[in-house]
Amino acid sequence: ISNKNELSNLIHSIKKEPLISLDLETTSLNAIEAEVVGVSITFDNDSGYYIPVKYPKESQQNYNLNIEEVVNELFFTLEDEKIPLCGQNLKYDLLVLKKYGVNLGSIYSDTLIAESLISPSYNSYKLDVLAQNYLGYQMQPIESLIGSGPNQITMDKVNVEKISFYACEDSDIAFQVCNKQIEKIRNEGLERIFSDIEVPLIPVLVEIENNGVFIDSSHLKKVSLQVEKKIKLLQEEIFKVSDCEFNINSPKQLAEILFDKIGLKTIKKRSTAVEVLEFLKSSHEVPSLVLDFRHLSKIKSTYLDSIPKHIDSRTKRVHTSLNQFIVSSGRLSSTNPNFQNIPIKTDLGKEIRKAFVPEKSDWLIMSADYSQIELRILAHFSNEPELVRSFKEGLDVHAITASSVFQIPEKWVTEEQRRTAKVVNYGIIYGAGPYRMSQELGIGIKDAKKIIERYFDKYQIIKEYIDNTIAVAAKTGEVTTLFGRKRKLYNINSKNVNLQKADKRIAINMPIQGTAAELIKIAMINIHNQIKESNLKSRMILQVHDELLFEVPSNEVDLMSKMVVDEMETAVPFKVPIKVDCGHGKNWLEAH
Repeated sequence: ISNKNELSNLIHSIKKEPLISLDLETTSLNAIEAEVVGVSITFDNDSGYYIPVKYPKESQQNYNLNIEEVVNELFFTLEDEKIPLCGQNLKYDLLVLKKYGVNLGSIYSDTLIAESLISPSYNSYKLDVLAQNYLGYQMQPIESLIGSGPNQITMDKVNVEKISFYACEDSDIAFQVCNKQIEKIRNEGLERIFSDIEVPLIPVLVEIENNGVFIDSSHLKKVSLQVEKKIKLLQEEIFKVSDCEFNINSPKQLAEILFDKIGLKTIKKRSTAVEVLEFLKSSHEVPSLVLDFRHLSKIKSTYLDSIPKHIDSRTKRVHTSLNQFIVSSGRLSSTNPNFQNIPIKTDLGKEIRKAFVPEKSDWLIMSADYSQIELRILAHFSNEPELVRSFKEGLDVHAITASSVFQIPEKWVTEEQRRTAKVVNYGIIYGAGPYRMSQELGIGIKDAKKIIERYFDKYQIIKEYIDNTIAVAAKTGEVTTLFGRKRKLYNINSKNVNLQKADKRIAINMPIQGTAAELIKIAMINIHNQIKESNLKSRMILQVHDELLFEVPSNEVDLMSKMVVDEMETAVPFKVPIKVDCGHGKNWLEAH
């Protein structure tokens, strides 16, 4: 498409089509930084249209469209006419278009998301892999256009004729794969999870990622310097106790110190992994010091030093990617940077949360967090009368469990016993056996076994539910969530006991964790729609497991608190009440 007249004819054709496939060629893999080089459109097999907007000088006499014209003519038409879209990883394309003022919401399908539901155990959902699997077709590699290594060029430097085939191939293959996937989604009973949750979530994630989070980088720098001093002191202490200097980060050198010089018991072929050091720390102080050294070093490199590097020069905010296709239970994952694994209970984790602040002085950070959500979902699935009653009456579930496992009246339960019961309550959901429970609680395997037995004496229906879930999984080879997400269990009947046990743990946990993920996703969609419909200034800025984070003007805090809690608690009807803790403050730590 080389001029306005051809573009108008294409738009006229698009308006008659029931589905179009869209793909952008851009200057960067980072959607926040990327500029549009061209757009490809397909609405019929084995064909496509390419609209170039950035190209080399030698192509300028043949093409005279710019991005503003394409936005005004094409994208605003797609927005207004609500023409259904499909494509591969549309979240990226929609995020790039956001900076041009385009908000495309009529998504019919995304081949990446669809495949992650159809084949949740695949290693790759790239379009060239899908082309091979569905069409037996080999796509043109991008390296044939832009090269590789230090001589790699950007897409806007590629000849238009060359890029046209590559771009149209992308939109065409996505179009063909999409039509084949939709049939599979229907046949495998995945329509509800796909059409009601995963697809409507895409524009919500686009909004969250585009909003980004504002970070107090000076605070992180100050904490990083403090941690650096602690790491140096730990290093000195390790050298002193070991009576020599060595590279603590070298597994080989550390093994020599632990097993040869100090003479500790060799475990797992001289491994220096975390679980080995945990086991050895009662025998000598070096393993314990090394664990502290590693923990601080990881926090420093992963968060304190890394987060400020991700601050975008244009927006002055950090735009993490929230991914729908990485975790097989359906939980969202966060990359570049990863905000999901910031420690919650440690002092350092709290210091990191202090750095998440509102950009404007009269705004606040608001946090809304599901309370004991996995236990509530377990109560719903198992219909265990005692657990259901506890949640309906607002009782202390952990104290009740402690009373049973320690065989004492509830009023005598200590804080330590309650903490133990909490580990047991959640350990059961994760399929923990006596060995894992003994590791978690720091007790003997016999004692752990006794605690689990007493737990199931108290909650017999949960035992029946778990046994039944495993039996059905062994028969069908899969487990499903409330909304129909599936997870294949290839080793549940394996003769290898370890593989079989691992799949049994997944069978117990995945339906619960996956349903929790579905609940928060539905809430996110509803909250996103409410913010738009009510023309609120508040922004959803992050999702971390069972928690949503918002940046809110002071005068919207009361309205937002009520609306968000209401949407989160009523998103899905369960047999037990769902509870959300909501707070606000000058930073994430104060809000949570």
